[in-house]
Amino acid sequence: MGAYFPGKGERLNFLWDFVRIQIIACSFPFTLVALIAITKFLPHLPIARYDLLFLLCVLVQFVMVKIKLETWRDASVVAIFHLLGLLLEIYKVNQGSWSYPEHSVLKIAGAPLYSGFMHASVASYMCLAWKKFDLKSTDWPTPMTALTTAAIVYAQFFFPSWPTLLRIAMLVAVCVIFGRSQVHYTVISKVWRMPMAVAFVLIGIMIWIAENLATYFGAWKYPYQLEQWQPVHAMKIISWTLLMMVSLVIVAEYKRRLSQLEGVRSISTIDAFDSAIT
Repeated sequence: MGAYFPGKGERLNFLWDFVRIQIIACSFPFTLVALIAITKFLPHLPIARYDLLFLLCVLVQFVMVKIKLETWRDASVVAIFHLLGLLLEIYKVNQGSWSYPEHSVLKIAGAPLYSGFMHASVASYMCLAWKKFDLKSTDWPTPMTALTTAAIVYAQFFFPSWPTLLRIAMLVAVCVIFGRSQVHYTVISKVWRMPMAVAFVLIGIMIWIAENLATYFGAWKYPYQLEQWQPVHAMKIISWTLLMMVSLVIVAEYKRRLSQLEGVRSISTIDAFDSAIT
């Protein structure tokens, strides 16, 4: 089954290998944040910054496939998440949740096309993490339960305003539904495990940190950041944790169905996630 924590003599090796794999898995998210920061300080160009970011993101994805860091199937997952993310961005921008104040030709209803890549970068991370950590899972909910939960969580993002207590209640419900599920990962040639709900929260925190960096460099702005930059409210961690769960369910189901189409093997409801990541 694997231990939760490394022993005293292997902690340093565990940390080194874990961080090394995480850096590889975060290739696209790290590159995206770096591009956002670098383009902030470029001199005036004949192309709008947001448009340049979109073209650079497409280029980075192409390079990642060419050097075999990602496959074309990974890139297709990234493309799906770009579309889903862009739809959410368009809705949220028009609700006044945040804004993209800079000029852009490649904008749809106020949301620049590059904004979808911020959601797609999460999909890129998941695809690489599954391969590099050799992820497995036990007690994953049935596909129907997981997909229904993901649909409800994703739908709530399209409501104009959800009270904080309701969003916290939804997070608790997600933790209960995935409460028995464990994620198993390989570091220093050993298998370790972590509660799936804990993994959701930890990745949600990391995305919130990245969001602070992105807004600092003007990737987008919340209403309270228009006059002067302020840290993103910590309650956003809940939103990112919920969105992380939706992302994982979509990718797991996508890969599960691909496995079925290719006839890899019959997938039961219990090993659906396990089959999706092998």
